[in-house]
Amino acid sequence: MVNLLANIVFLQTGETASRGLPYWTFWLLLCIILLLIAFIFLRDKSLRQRLNSFFSRLKGKMVKIRLQATLKKEKQKKEGLLKELGATAWTEGIRAKESEQIEKNLIKLEKDKSRLLKEIKEADSKIKMLNKNLEEYTQKFLALVKDKETEINPFKEKIGKTEKKVKFLVGGLNQKQKEIEEAEKQLKAVEKEIQEIENNPELSDKQKKAKKEEIKEKIKNIKNKKEKTQKNHQSLKEEKAELDKEKEKLKGKIGEYERQIKDIEEEKKEQLRKFHKEIKEWEKNRGQIQEKVREIDRKKDPLFKNLGKIINELRVDHKKLFIFYSQIDRADKRIQDIEKNIKKI
Repeated sequence: MVNLLANIVFLQTGETASRGLPYWTFWLLLCIILLLIAFIFLRDKSLRQRLNSFFSRLKGKMVKIRLQATLKKEKQKKEGLLKELGATAWTEGIRAKESEQIEKNLIKLEKDKSRLLKEIKEADSKIKMLNKNLEEYTQKFLALVKDKETEINPFKEKIGKTEKKVKFLVGGLNQKQKEIEEAEKQLKAVEKEIQEIENNPELSDKQKKAKKEEIKEKIKNIKNKKEKTQKNHQSLKEEKAELDKEKEKLKGKIGEYERQIKDIEEEKKEQLRKFHKEIKEWEKNRGQIQEKVREIDRKKDPLFKNLGKIINELRVDHKKLFIFYSQIDRADKRIQDIEKNIKKI
């Protein structure tokens, strides 16, 4: 029957595709097939039973898994309560004969922890002192550099003024050099003029002599001016040479201070490097000690739990422990109930 309907569906689909019929016919037939399958399922009792059995087992497994997870959580909660009970009993000085070995181990761990905490305190004190010294050294070096810069500033100001003077003198020297060159050009021109007078046939000897006298006077004036300019040029040159010497001395002085500043900076760098290295080593050492403290705390946890078990079994009479007893009892009841429910599945 089902096969027949399936064949019809495929035929109808093919025909629909070829003839362009709507797709609703395919979905209608598919719904009919599903209804037939449901009808067969309702009539087949063994099939229903197998499916019910499968889903029942699946449901049971899921419930069991959930209960096991809850059981694990409750047991962890109980262990936490036992650990808190043991820690409280230890803090309050509650002791039991049955827990002598645990107490010995805890005493040893407490001594080790106390020693390590003291070492941490010493490390903190050392780190604090080193940081303080680091800051003091930094300020000291900054003050030294500032002092040197204060000492070097007058020389820098002086060399600045000297350079301005030199620049002014260079301008004067260039101007005087131009004047000297101009005087030399004038002298050459005058000498040429004398030659032209000598070679001029139109001039009489008397005229030539008169003109030569004028030119000689002119030459004399030019030479005097040139000589004066040369003296000024030489004076400026000597003054510049003195200023250059002074500038070199100032440069040497400034260079000396700059070397001193550089030495201070190098010393500062080296000292700070040593401080940072020592601080880093102490911080690393402190971290290692802190890890040892955490390891001791981890070792104390199972001891507190075991101590808590003993105290719980003995039910030592102490007002601060009653709340733990009641919480542990409730946890035990929940654990028993869950275990019973698991067994029933």
